[in-house]
Amino acid sequence: MAASELPGNIVEPAVAPGRVAGLGHLPRLVRDPFGFFLSLAELGDVVTILIGRKPVHLITTPRLVRSVLLAGGEVYRRGRVFEKATKTFGGGVIVAEGEAHRRQRRLMQPAFGRHRIASYVPEMRAAVERGVAKWRPGMVLDIPRVTHEMAVDSLVHSLFKADLGTGAAERIMGAFPGVVSGIMAHTLYPADWMERLPLGVNRRYQKSSDEVRAVVDDVVARSAGSDSAEASLLNVLLKAHEQGDGYDEALLRDEIVTLLIAGSETVATTLAWVLHEIAGHPAVEREVVDELTAELDDAPVQPSDLARLPVLDRVIKEALRLHTPNWLLTRRTTEPTTLGGYRIPAGAEVGFSLTALHRDPRVFDSPQAFEPDRWLDDNLAGFSSDAFLPFGVGRHRCPGDTFAWAELGVAVATILRDWRLAHKPGAKVRELPMVTVQPSGLRMVVQRRPL
Repeated sequence: MAASELPGNIVEPAVAPGRVAGLGHLPRLVRDPFGFFLSLAELGDVVTILIGRKPVHLITTPRLVRSVLLAGGEVYRRGRVFEKATKTFGGGVIVAEGEAHRRQRRLMQPAFGRHRIASYVPEMRAAVERGVAKWRPGMVLDIPRVTHEMAVDSLVHSLFKADLGTGAAERIMGAFPGVVSGIMAHTLYPADWMERLPLGVNRRYQKSSDEVRAVVDDVVARSAGSDSAEASLLNVLLKAHEQGDGYDEALLRDEIVTLLIAGSETVATTLAWVLHEIAGHPAVEREVVDELTAELDDAPVQPSDLARLPVLDRVIKEALRLHTPNWLLTRRTTEPTTLGGYRIPAGAEVGFSLTALHRDPRVFDSPQAFEPDRWLDDNLAGFSSDAFLPFGVGRHRCPGDTFAWAELGVAVATILRDWRLAHKPGAKVRELPMVTVQPSGLRMVVQRRPL
């Protein structure tokens, strides 16, 4: 259906073909989300799809996505994905709006400054070393589980300067699938009443959210009133709670849950994809290992080393482009507006896929290929770096982007120095779009790297 003309060269977005009665475009979205997103570009920069009977205006260009992310909160607020995440995150910074978001972000921002990030590197490295200490040559690893364990361990010891206690890490790990699948299921339900049905995904979402909150309650109870002189973000949040500062007990818990889940999920998923791509590209692996050997020799990675590892930096950047975790994000208009010449009514849902945008052949040559050298300075003229938005942009840009980047660099360097990972023969890796794009079926065999 073509876009319809309105006065003043403003048009209504075209409606995508192929909708199904009662379900809208949900079958196409679930069956092949990235192919579906990319197919919409030929219909316009903004295209309307239906989830059930609910219209969602999908943006197909990086330029318009950037304009939405940079727009003030008086035009766009967080949308359906974030709304459905409140069962887990409550009022945490990832779902907060307006002044509450500014206050919460301002409170935690110093924890992500450059010097603080450098101070976290030893804990990040130690978390990875604790993980690989369990490996034995020839073991077959469930890589997403391994990387989640490392990410949770790293975050808790780096930002919280705490220990989850016996069994708590396993409880958090067990809750991850229920949380990420529940948020996406509730986002894509064609009718909101489906959230109340006694479906397995709904029960798991509630149970998993409750489990994470119970673990966090224990962390807060054991940390409150401690006289530790070691600065941590957890201490900052506890102090804000003790002094008032708008942090009641519920918000304190929400913030810690948000950091624990959102702060580890994206890193863990990206690290899994990095290891997958390196294993599939032996020449890239050799280049990374040669760089690590030349720059680090036998010493463990230090904060100052990360800036001297350009090959590793390009590999991580390319994995983030090809496997951007956030495959569906949303905003909601607060008033009638225009977006790239398209009329968008008040209260409308606006959506975009960073994963699909980063695979757009209009922006990146051979977008499905894993080519770290596309990020060499001599090659950057071939595309606009403004189109690369793995952490978002604007006031809601991921506050922990520098933490995540350092954590990924430390993890890959620490693992590849001593270990070689290869795909388990016969294993079939596929993309599983939950809240993040999970590498389902990623099993790898580990061997000691020859000296």
